[in-house]
Amino acid sequence: MDYSSQYGRVRNQPKSKLAAPDKKELILNAAIPVFGKSGFKKTSIEDLADAADISKQGLYLHFSSKEEIFQAAMQKYLEDGLNLVQQELDKPDTTLFQRLMGAMDAWFGRHLVTFTPRWFDVIEAGEHLSGSQIEEFKVAFKEKLAKAIARSFEFKNARNVCTPKEISEVLFLFGLTWKEGNPSRADFMKKVNTCIRACCQIEETRSRTRTRFGNNH
Repeated sequence: MDYSSQYGRVRNQPKSKLAAPDKKELILNAAIPVFGKSGFKKTSIEDLADAADISKQGLYLHFSSKEEIFQAAMQKYLEDGLNLVQQELDKPDTTLFQRLMGAMDAWFGRHLVTFTPRWFDVIEAGEHLSGSQIEEFKVAFKEKLAKAIARSFEFKNARNVCTPKEISEVLFLFGLTWKEGNPSRADFMKKVNTCIRACCQIEETRSRTRTRFGNNH
């Protein structure tokens, strides 16, 4: 899954035909990988303008400062993340395990291709500039996981001692380890695989009708 492809591709766009909201989105899409690669402090307005293939003056027509671009870019990045999570959880004819794997990759896994480990100041800056908004996104992510788990027949058949809300909290806390030890995306998802199976007490299977206890419906 490549969730990073929607960002950064801004050159050779027919800029004269872009409306103001489209130009703002273009700037934000270009800004996300720049902040991810260089960090908040070392990213300059010049870097952001160059990435968006726009002049500094043109950039200032839409945003008043680097901080404003960063906050808007982070909000867009998280909104896009929630949309991707929902798409994974809504996939038809897909096991709970596969849907949770997709959701965890859409929310946490993509960080590993967006952010460079040595520039994790982006995270700290995000908490400072838009901490309350980020907290709302975290809550929304956990609620989506809990809802998907609660509705799943695999989970109901597993007779798990934990509630869907408790499991979603554990999965979220585990997901935060994406920034520890500089793992690759593949290595991180291998660990997510184990965490989901352990927390939900379900097997990794492509069949929707099999569970850990062999129940058929």
